[in-house]
Amino acid sequence: MNKMLLVLERLAPEAIDLIDTRYRILRHIYYHEPVGRRQLCKELNLSERLVRSEIEKLKVRGAAVSAPAGISLSQSGRELLQDISEIVPSLFSIQPLAEKIKQSFNLQESIIVPGDSSQDHLSLKDLGRAAAGYLRKILKPDSVLAVTGGTTLAAMAAAMKGSTDMKDVLVVPARGGLGEGLEQQAGTIAAKIAVTLGAQYRLLHIPDNIEENTAEILKKDVHIKEILQLIKTSSILIHGIGPALEMAARRGLTPPIMAMLQEKNAVAEAFRYYFDEKGNIVYEVPGIGLEMSDLGNIETVVAVAGGRKKADAIKAVLSHGQLDVLITDEGAAREIMK
Repeated sequence: MNKMLLVLERLAPEAIDLIDTRYRILRHIYYHEPVGRRQLCKELNLSERLVRSEIEKLKVRGAAVSAPAGISLSQSGRELLQDISEIVPSLFSIQPLAEKIKQSFNLQESIIVPGDSSQDHLSLKDLGRAAAGYLRKILKPDSVLAVTGGTTLAAMAAAMKGSTDMKDVLVVPARGGLGEGLEQQAGTIAAKIAVTLGAQYRLLHIPDNIEENTAEILKKDVHIKEILQLIKTSSILIHGIGPALEMAARRGLTPPIMAMLQEKNAVAEAFRYYFDEKGNIVYEVPGIGLEMSDLGNIETVVAVAGGRKKADAIKAVLSHGQLDVLITDEGAAREIMK
């Protein structure tokens, strides 16, 4: 495949430009359907003549359909977009970048989607779609899946496709609630994924940031203890990564702790742990859920995070060395490998 793409790039680079244009049109329709032609022109910065011509070609191929409300993708169009998404990394020279990250940080897998989700909200949706696709690939009967909260994981939950054959899978939140919007809570994301997959789920109805003595008392509660034991049997963990000070502010950490994080050069946060740029843990928020010591018992640990602004945070968590899979975008990946 790589040799074929290299030959194509040398012989007919305009063919790759055409594929890029059609991919962008398909992708935009997928996320906004039904969408008008003028909206496509404006948001993709393409001429109306070009968009009209490309839409007609997609309709002839059965990939797009028009209605008074706008343009939508047919089922074959959705399948075509999925197929194109799998070769786009090679077309745009992203695959070699993914391989470099995989080798540099000793990962099992590195998946990169085009774009920079710091600047393009569709790249965030692409991240979610890539994570949902990877999750469906690795889920097995009797899997216990733990997920954290956040916008990227919410995008993954939204991109999950329905199923009826996952009744033996259990989905749980990796931690309690952070006080984010309801759709970004770990429990909401776990429940949404489970319902979409036809799987089972259990929830942890407690806040994520609580006093240490309160956490120890709650851990003795028979109901919380039972759910916590289930969480700790997770075979797959999918978590997000955030910039340290931004996440500390969202958690409502006190000014002295914020000052300490700055003093220790904390750059990243992942499921209650704060890391410096070398991947050392510099602070842990008391709470109930998965602990860093549990990760060694989890078969597959996946981080999903993107955007050039998160590059330092992602690199710090990679440097800690307990990740198996990274799903990110081109903006973050190129910054990480500078």
